Amino acid sequence: MQENGRRRWEKTSNGQPMNAKNRERSNAMRREKGLLVGFLAVASTVLLVGFLLLLVFLPMAMIPQAGAGNLPEATRGMPAALPLPESLNALYPPVADRPVYLQKMLALETSFSGIVVDLMEEDYDGARGSFEDFQRQYREVAGMVPEWEREYPEGKVEELGAALAAGDRGLAMNAFAAVGGICHRCHLAAMVSVQQRYHWGDFGSITFKDPLSGASTGYPQFKKFLAANLAGITVDLKQGQIANARKQFDGFRVRFLALSDSCLGCHEKESRDFFNRDMRDTVEELGQALKSRTIAADAVMALAQKIGRESCSKCHLVHLPAALAGRSSR
Repeated sequence: MQENGRRRWEKTSNGQPMNAKNRERSNAMRREKGLLVGFLAVASTVLLVGFLLLLVFLPMAMIPQAGAGNLPEATRGMPAALPLPESLNALYPPVADRPVYLQKMLALETSFSGIVVDLMEEDYDGARGSFEDFQRQYREVAGMVPEWEREYPEGKVEELGAALAAGDRGLAMNAFAAVGGICHRCHLAAMVSVQQRYHWGDFGSITFKDPLSGASTGYPQFKKFLAANLAGITVDLKQGQIANARKQFDGFRVRFLALSDSCLGCHEKESRDFFNRDMRDTVEELGQALKSRTIAADAVMALAQKIGRESCSKCHLVHLPAALAGRSSR
């Protein structure tokens, strides 16, 4: 069956056996199609990673590097991080009803990616149309934040338009890389700071009700209580204080189960990524181990470590960089 299946695939579209020449042509078409599909997949997320599509389709030598002599003139001497102007507040919630600036940037990226999509398809009329959309949106976005207008130089964009008008694919790809370098350089300087302010927010401002004390508790303080409970289980057990270890577990269990509610301080819906069924079952297994007449200390330690490794640590890997970086910027 496997051999027959292989033979069925090794035929041309008219059903005739595929010879070496036809097979090579078919493979070449698959590779070309694969390149285009791969590009489209990358382009859908390119804004979030600073126009990394340039790294996929263009040689590194074509991308402006960090050396001052290779940067566009308007971006030479740009600071490592651009300060966020107050005028940007009007383009994001809560002042605006939606992330206006982000949505404009996404539309700008779509038209920019359209240029290289059309070039890959050798559709020069389409590429010129995509460029017209890009140039119009580029100028519009440049005027939205007056303090950043100088980060949108016109020269390289005009060179891209001229290359497309001439129908020179190689020149156009070089010009495309130069414009992408302007975008990427600015993203390196400002994107993370924008995300810190308008997406992540201030973790320290999150409060919710502690299920043990009943008091409204700040998120950092609640996490300290939770960590103390988890550590207290093994510390008290090591000291032979069985009753205290069980009490610490009771506190940890209640707080751990309530912790997922804290996600609503940022997330629009309840998150279970780090509080899934396996973790909740592990917590219950830890409680059962502590109820035994003869407690296996090694088993308790292993379960506590599993919770710390699979829930606490993985959650911290995702959220701590944003929380700490946001705090330092404020």
